[in-house]
This record gives sequence, C-alpha cells and structure tokens, in this order.
Amino acid sequence: MPDCRRIALLLEYDGYDFHGFQDQGELRTVQQVVQNALRDLSGESDLQIISSSRTDQGVHARGLVCHLDTALNVPLDRLPLALNNRLPDDVALLAAAEAPPGFHARYDAVGKIYTYRYYLSPTRPVLSRHQAPHVFGPVDLDRMREALPYLCGTHDFYAFMDQNNNPKQTTIRTIHQLDLTFDRPFLTLHVNGNGFLYHMVRILAGTVLAVGQGKIKPQDIPQILRSRDRRLAGKTMPPQGLCLETVLYPFPLFEPMEAQL
Repeated sequence: MPDCRRIALLLEYDGYDFHGFQDQGELRTVQQVVQNALRDLSGESDLQIISSSRTDQGVHARGLVCHLDTALNVPLDRLPLALNNRLPDDVALLAAAEAPPGFHARYDAVGKIYTYRYYLSPTRPVLSRHQAPHVFGPVDLDRMREALPYLCGTHDFYAFMDQNNNPKQTTIRTIHQLDLTFDRPFLTLHVNGNGFLYHMVRILAGTVLAVGQGKIKPQDIPQILRSRDRRLAGKTMPPQGLCLETVLYPFPLFEPMEAQL
C-alpha cells in the first residue's frame, strides 16, 4: 500500500444547489460531492476531506481550502483536470498542493476574507438572483462607510451572532478591514477578519445596510456591540450574497493562479 500524503485543495463553488459544505447524509453538500469524486478517482472508499470553513446553504466560495490524507499518486498539477472531469458544473478544484507537515486546513488558518454583495436597483435581479439579494429604495452609501470604522478592531461580537448558536468559546473577534465598493448595480462589502461567529458576516451586512437605510445611526454601533443584544443589530441577510473569497495562512500554500497559466 503506497504511503499516504497530506494534500491541500483549493475549491470554488456556487452554493445555490448545495445544502452547505458539511456532509449531511442524503442531502447534497459540497463535502459529499467532492469526496465522492476523490473516492472514485483514488479508489479509497473511506477518503475524507477536512475543510477550513463550513459554509451554509446557498453561500458561495471562490477560495475554500481543504486537506486530505491520500495514497493517490496523480501529479498535483494534473489533479484539478482529473478531478474536475468527475465534478458537477457548480464546483471545481482550482489547485492542489503538498501540505506542510502537520497542516490542518481549519486550525492553521489565521483569518478569512469574505464579500457580501447587494443588488441595488428599482427592479429585481434575474441573472444575478443567486449571487446578490435585491435591495429596493434609497441607500446612503456615505452613511454606510461612516459606520465601518466602528466595526473594525477587536470587539465582543455577541450581538452579531444568531442566537440559536451558543459557542462555548469566546465571542471576541477581530475585524482587520472593512470596505465598500460600488459597481452599479452591485454594492460589495469586503470583510477581512481573524474569525467569524455563526452568521456574523451576514449580520454585519444587514447592520451596515440598516445604517444606509436610516434605521441605525453609525454612532449607535459601539452601543450595539456593548449591549450584546442581537435585537439591536441589523437583520441576517440572505445567504446568496455571501462568498468566501480567501482563507489566510501564515505561509503560502498555492502558487499564484497566473503562474499556472
């Protein structure tokens, strides 16, 4: 039996037709689909992938990282082509790399970058309906940008976590950077942080939007954080606007995509 090696995978997927990332038995999930393709390719019936993140139903990813232990001997630069021939159209392997000794996709991550896209228009989206929720009515972008510095830094984000999740660990997180970019009709919130609570990015997106709609004042944000009261923050935005862009590690895992062309 060949020796096992640990491989890191970089995945992209459209979350619309998936019930999230994590395996849920009969339901279609990213983990289930990718594992089945890898098992078919390798002949290893018990092969499992370990993810850096468990995205929810409807959430997308451009750069989710996983790892697996396998005896598969396909050259890693050929693995994307070999695996993508076995994967459906809504998920793809972008890159594979030999993982450093002891690498763990989840525990070695030091941060993540997400985006949340809103569709600002008097009319609802059609082609983009699975990538951005429709926001109708006036939105003050200057007020939204004014709110962002209040959310940056290290805070207790308990008020920005859906309350059907009660973490045993701390609810203190650090947001390194928040930005808004507008490319009509898409308004995109960029969030870079060291970790996130359950639905935290979607609640951040809902709170920033509420500021733009005049429902919350930018200066109210510190009090909302101190209150630890979920009812004072904005709504949990729909999943389709959320995308995991990048998982951050203290060392490079994959070559830049341009180098692979």
